Amino acid sequence: MTFDEWLEYGITHGFCSDQFCATHEGEPTTELEQELWAQGIDPCVYVLRLGTPKDWDEDAKGWYVEN
Repeated sequence: MTFDEWLEYGITHGFCSDQFCATHEGEPTTELEQELWAQGIDPCVYVLRLGTPKDWDEDAKGWYVEN
């Protein structure tokens, strides 16, 4: 299985969230997580960055060139 096939499998089967920009949108949280945060409880939201540092650098360069 290639990386792309593995990722598509995970997306199709609901094993990960939709794509989001943590820098500009923040991590998506559930209502319960938001309620806990409001009560001063710090629920952890685990985030994985998929790909390689080279991929991330290319993504960053591409964004600035295109926008």
